[in-house]
Amino acid sequence: MPKKPLILIADDEEMLCELYAELLEPHYNIVLARNGTEAREKGLSLPGLRGILMDVQMPGINGLQVAKEVLTQRPEVRIIIMSGTDVTHRVRQMFVTERVAFLVKPFELETLLLLVNRQFGH
Repeated sequence: MPKKPLILIADDEEMLCELYAELLEPHYNIVLARNGTEAREKGLSLPGLRGILMDVQMPGINGLQVAKEVLTQRPEVRIIIMSGTDVTHRVRQMFVTERVAFLVKPFELETLLLLVNRQFGH
């Protein structure tokens, strides 16, 4: 059986983190981060990391800053940026790459699963 891809879930809302992890664990190895600082540290250092599912608004460093740093230093990592508000055109222009996808909260769990599978594979 092939090894499951490793993904990082970064969201300061603990219940959402756990819900996403429960949904994705059958197909992925999951690591959690509860704030931007933790997301940055893990996103830059976890060996074998395939992707990050990341909220924009988090304590410490926001998700957009973390995404910029990870994209620069880890070309193999793909990111899904989640936001409670529609991400502005300007922000989307900052990430014109197939390595980044956007998801506006609230969303259906089926939509999340489809996007994660497309971005990170399994």
